[in-house]
Amino acid sequence: MARPGQTTRTPVSRLVATLAVAASLFTAGTVALTGSASADSLTQQIADAQKQLDALDAQAEAASERYNAARIALVAAQRNVASADQRLAQSQARLATLRKAVGAFVLAAYTGSTIDDSLGMSANDPVEYLDKLSMLQAVSSRQAEVLASVASAQRDTAAAQAAADAALAAQKTSTQQMQRERDLVLAAAGKERSILATLQVREAAAIRAAKAAAARAAAERAAALLRARAEAAAAAARALSSQSVSSSPVVSGSGGARVAVQWAYKELGKPYVWGAAGPNSFDCSGLTQYVWAKAGVYLDHYTGSQWNEGRHVSRDQLQPGDLVFFGSDLHHVGIYIGNGNMIEAPHTGANVRISGAFRSDYAGAIRPGT
Repeated sequence: MARPGQTTRTPVSRLVATLAVAASLFTAGTVALTGSASADSLTQQIADAQKQLDALDAQAEAASERYNAARIALVAAQRNVASADQRLAQSQARLATLRKAVGAFVLAAYTGSTIDDSLGMSANDPVEYLDKLSMLQAVSSRQAEVLASVASAQRDTAAAQAAADAALAAQKTSTQQMQRERDLVLAAAGKERSILATLQVREAAAIRAAKAAAARAAAERAAALLRARAEAAAAAARALSSQSVSSSPVVSGSGGARVAVQWAYKELGKPYVWGAAGPNSFDCSGLTQYVWAKAGVYLDHYTGSQWNEGRHVSRDQLQPGDLVFFGSDLHHVGIYIGNGNMIEAPHTGANVRISGAFRSDYAGAIRPGT
């Protein structure tokens, strides 16, 4: 998510361009098969498609955090509306009380009673009459001032409520736009994954059909790489399925950080879900919020807020439990566990996992609770 004051742009144009590239990759794969069925060409196409998929995953994560920020702003706008309603109710109550106080004068005017009757004035005593008349004028003047003041306050409060309502409506519109953007990003990522899967299937066919020794060697290297990835994923899944909550690894650190890291290990293997904050699924900032809450430290469900919810530490000062951030817009966060690794909720289609903490887009780190 962008830092305060930084302008963000909806990446619709980038998504359209990405889909165009994906379509061209799909067409290129078809041509390669009908022509020379080059394994090297297919391997390059797979690498290009994977690069596009990684970019889409990053865009989806950034859109998720913009959506989290919009939800926080929406709650604030709703509080403003509630406050405006309360001020308006107080003004109306004061006005009702004042109207009761002047009701006797209104009734007297309606029924034709004279000022003499209302105040018990005597025409035979001019001095007393003038004194009472002066008192009536003072009371009427004060009532008029108070009524005018309350009416003005009521207008101001009504205007404030209208402004708050407008802000709330605008924020709801913004949140809906974030939702549409999220749907577009995920749809683009799904299309890219479909193209990648198709290319991988066709690569396997090209390997079987290749006759030249050089082509077979290149195809076998690509297949070995895919098998290694699948075996690593399967091994990780088996390790996670066999690991119970009580058998979390021993972790370093102390106090709240130790508790947060222990809980992070317990969440391994749970799916990434947009906007989720546990206990069965997470997005990146939802995971870090959840595990640190177990240590008694509350963090906002938004990377932009979490960046300012602890003491910033340099890379060489990192300790288990610190939060590590990525991207110039801080669109991703994980919890550092030591030895250059972190636990993260990566992106749609992936589960909570252990990853290297020092990616090329590493942005910095904070230590919650300090």
